[in-house]
Amino acid sequence: MLVKGMYLADRYEIIEQIGSGGMSDVYKAQCHKLNRLVAIKVLKKEFSQDATFVKKFRVEAQSAAGLTHPNIVGVYDVGEENGIYYIVMELVQGITLKNYIEMKGHLEVKEALNISVQIANGLSAAHENRIIHRDIKPQNIMISRDGKVKVADFGIAKVADSTTVTTNAAGSVHYISPEQARGGYSDAKSDIYSLGITMYEMLTGKVPFDGETNVAVALLHIQGEMIPPRQLNPEIPRSFEKIILKCTQKKPERRYSSAKELIADLKKVLTNPGGEYVVLPGMMTNETTVVMSEDDLAKVNAATEPGNADRQTELLDDLGEEPVDQDEEDDGDDEEDDDNDVNPALEKVVKILGVVGGIILFAVIIFIIGKAVGFIGGGGEETDTSSYESALSTESTQESETEPAVTEVAVPDLSNKTQAAAKAALENVGLGMNPVEQTSDTVDAGYVIDQNPARGTKVAKGDTVTVYISTGKETFTLDDLSGLTQSQAESKLSVVGLSVGSVNFEYSDTYADGKIIRTSPEAGSTVTKGDKISLVISQGAESTTTTMPNVIGMTESEARAALADKNLTVGTVSYIFDSGVKDDYVMAANKSSGEAVSSGATLDQNTVILLTVNRVGTATYSFSGNPLGDEGSGAIRVVLQQGGQTISETTRNVQSGQAIEPITFKGAKGSATMIIYDSEGDIVYQEPITLE
Repeated sequence: MLVKGMYLADRYEIIEQIGSGGMSDVYKAQCHKLNRLVAIKVLKKEFSQDATFVKKFRVEAQSAAGLTHPNIVGVYDVGEENGIYYIVMELVQGITLKNYIEMKGHLEVKEALNISVQIANGLSAAHENRIIHRDIKPQNIMISRDGKVKVADFGIAKVADSTTVTTNAAGSVHYISPEQARGGYSDAKSDIYSLGITMYEMLTGKVPFDGETNVAVALLHIQGEMIPPRQLNPEIPRSFEKIILKCTQKKPERRYSSAKELIADLKKVLTNPGGEYVVLPGMMTNETTVVMSEDDLAKVNAATEPGNADRQTELLDDLGEEPVDQDEEDDGDDEEDDDNDVNPALEKVVKILGVVGGIILFAVIIFIIGKAVGFIGGGGEETDTSSYESALSTESTQESETEPAVTEVAVPDLSNKTQAAAKAALENVGLGMNPVEQTSDTVDAGYVIDQNPARGTKVAKGDTVTVYISTGKETFTLDDLSGLTQSQAESKLSVVGLSVGSVNFEYSDTYADGKIIRTSPEAGSTVTKGDKISLVISQGAESTTTTMPNVIGMTESEARAALADKNLTVGTVSYIFDSGVKDDYVMAANKSSGEAVSSGATLDQNTVILLTVNRVGTATYSFSGNPLGDEGSGAIRVVLQQGGQTISETTRNVQSGQAIEPITFKGAKGSATMIIYDSEGDIVYQEPITLE
C-alpha cells in the first residue's frame, strides 16, 4: 500500500487512496511535471510476484493506452518501480453509475438514454481499435460532475483476433454474456450484451438475473429468461425495451452487429419512442429450452450451494456448450436468421397487400363480366373508382409506413457558437439538441465546447446531437493559507488550478518569519480556476533601533514622556533619598544616554528602561512615654531604616519624669521603620512609620 506524500517516478505525489478492486488499489495523486491531478492504479502486493497477474495488468495498460475518446477514461503513463506496478490514468471527479443507480433507485428514460449513448460511443471507439472490454458493468462506468460518462477499467480487455477464446468465465457474473459464462468465444457483441444488462438495471433498478452463487447466475444467463423491463417499469418506451431485449439475445448473431447500430436505435427513441424500427429476431421459435435430467438437476442443486466453488466450476464445464468454430456457427444459422429477422411491420403490410390485391382482382373480374353481359357500361354512367383509389392510397400509405424515407444530413460544425446559435444551426438541418453543461478552462461561458456526433458525421434527420456548453472556468472557495510557507501555498494552489501572484512582506508579532499572514482575495472568497492569489508574508517582529535619551535630572513624568517618544517602555522605578538631589528627579537609569537599544518590545529585559528617582519624604515621631521605662534614664539612639538600609540616625538623653523632644525624619517617600536602641545597643522599641 502506498502512503500519503510518497512519490512514484519522482513526479507522482500520492494524496490519498480512493478505491480498491480485486487486483489493484487506486490512488489520487498530483503529477508535478504536468501540474495536474491523476488516478494511479497499483497492482496489489500479493499479485505483483505472479507473472500471470503482472502480464494481465500490463495488457490493461497496453489495451487502453491507445484509446483516446471523450467517453473513455484516458491512460497517461505506465511503469514499475521497486516491484510496484502502476498505471497513471485520467482522474474523473464523480461517482460510478452503480452508485448513481443506488442513489436514485432507477433512472428516468431520457437520462438512461443519454448515458447509454455515451457508453456505446466509448465502446464503438474501442471496438474500432479491436479492443474488447469484456467487463462492462455500472461499477466500471464513471459519471463526472459535469455529466460526462466515461468507460473505465479495461482490466480484462484484450486485443481482439480470430483466436481469442477464453478458458473461463471472465467479467462480473451479473453482467457477463452467455458465451463468456460458457467460457467460449467473446467479441464486441459480448460488450453489447453487458451494456444491455446495464441498461436494464438503469431503468428498473435491478439486474435481470440474480442468485445465491455465481454459478446459479451464470446458468441463468445461459438459459434463463429475464422479466421484460416494462413489467417492472411501465414508463419505459416499448422501443427502448426492444433495444434491451435485442442487446441481451442469447446468441451473439441475434444482437446488434455493432455499437454504431445500437447508437442509431437509441437516438431514435428520443424522437420516436413509439416507433417500430427495432428489428427483434424471433426468440421463442428458435431458442431451444434445455430440459435437465434428474442427474443434471442434482448437480445444479449441489453445486449452487454457497461455498462449493470447485464444484461450481466443474458444473459450468459439464453444462456449458462446447466452443464452436465461428464460421460454422454463422453458416448453420444463416437460414434460420433469414427466416426470423423479418420486420413484423413489413410482414403485416404484406398480408394487407395480399388481401387488397385479391379484392382488386375480384373487382376487375366482376367489371369485365358485367361489361360483357351489359350490366355495366354503355349508358354514359361513370365508373366508381373510389375503391381503387382507396386501395392504392392504403397501399401507398402502408408502403410509406413500412419503409419510411430516411434522409441523412451532415452534422454542422458548432465550435465557437453560442448555445442559441448552435441550436439554430441544428434546427436548420432538421436535428435536435441535447445541451450538457460543463466547466472549461479555454471556452467562454455560453459557448460550445464539444459536440457528439462530430461535425460532418452523417446522421438521420430528426436525430439529437449532444452539445457540451461551457459554464466558464471552475469556481470554488479559497482555502485559508495563513501559517503556511510560500512553497506550501504554491503546491496547495496548484492542485486546484491556482497560482501565486504578487508577494509582499510585512512585520508581524503573530506569524513567524516566512509564514503567510493573509491572502488577496482573502480566505473564503470565491475564486476561478486560473486566478492568481497574492500573498502577504511575515518578516517576524519588527526589530529597529533607537537612541536612549538622557533622562538624568528630569522629573519622573518628564522621563516617562521622553522614553515613550522613543518607543521605549518604562519598567521598575526605584525611589531613593539623596539630600543632594532635588525631590522627584531621576538620579539614574539602566541604559546610558546615547546607547542604541532595541525598540518596540515591552517586556524584554534588554529594552525595558529601569529608573531611579529621588523622592523626599518626612515623618515626625512624638514619644508617648519613656522607652527606658518610667524610672529609666540615659542616652538612646533612634534609627530610621528603609529597605534594610539606615536612612538617618539621631540620639536623645532621657531623664526619669521628663518629656522627650519629638524627632523629624527625612528620607524617601514611603514606608520606613523606626528603631530605638539603649546605651548597651539593645533594641528597646521599634515602630513602622510612613514618610510623606
